[in-house]
Amino acid sequence: MRLSLPGPGAVISGAAAAAEAVETAIGLVPRAVGALDRVEALLDRLDGVVDRADAAVALGAAAAVRTEAVLATAEIVTRDAGRQVEGASGVMQRMDSLLQQWEPPLRSLLPSVRRFAEDLSPAEVDAAIAMVDRLPQILEHLENDVLPMLQQLDRVGPDLHAILEVVEDLRKVITGLPGVGLLRRHADDPPPAVDEARGH
Repeated sequence: MRLSLPGPGAVISGAAAAAEAVETAIGLVPRAVGALDRVEALLDRLDGVVDRADAAVALGAAAAVRTEAVLATAEIVTRDAGRQVEGASGVMQRMDSLLQQWEPPLRSLLPSVRRFAEDLSPAEVDAAIAMVDRLPQILEHLENDVLPMLQQLDRVGPDLHAILEVVEDLRKVITGLPGVGLLRRHADDPPPAVDEARGH
C-alpha cells in the first residue's frame, strides 16, 4: 500500500498554521500569567475574608459567653427579687394583720384624741416640752436623792416601832400614878365659860 505524501503547498500551509498556533499560544501566556495573578490576589482576599470571619466567629463566641453570664446573673437577680417580693409580701400580710387588730381600739380612741387635740393649748405644749427638757434633771434627783431616802426607810421602820413601844410603856406608867384619873377627868371636862361682862 502506497502512502501519499503531501505536496509542498500543503506542507507550507501546515507550517504556517502551526506557526500561527504557536503565536496564539505565546500570546495567551501573558494573559494566563495575569489570570494567575488575579487568582492569587483573589485567594489573598479570600484569606483575609476567612481571617475576618474567624475573628467574627471568635467575637461571637465571646459575646455568647458574656451573654450566658449576663443571663445567669439576670436569673440570679430575678430569683433574689422574687425572694424579696415574697418577703415583702409576708411583711405586708403581718402589717395588715396588725392594722386589723389595732383598728378597733384606734377608732374608739379617735374622739378622745380629737378632743385632746382641740383642747391642747400652745402653753400646755410649751409646758410639756419644758417638762421633757427637765426629765434628765428629775431622773438625776430621783437616783441621787429620793431612791437613797426610800432605801433608808427600811431602817427607819424598826426605830419607829421601838419609839412607839417606849411611848406605850410611858402611858402605862403614867396611868398607874395616883391622881392621874382625876387629872384625866378634869381634862375631859369642858372649860368654864368666861363671863363676858366681868371680862369688860
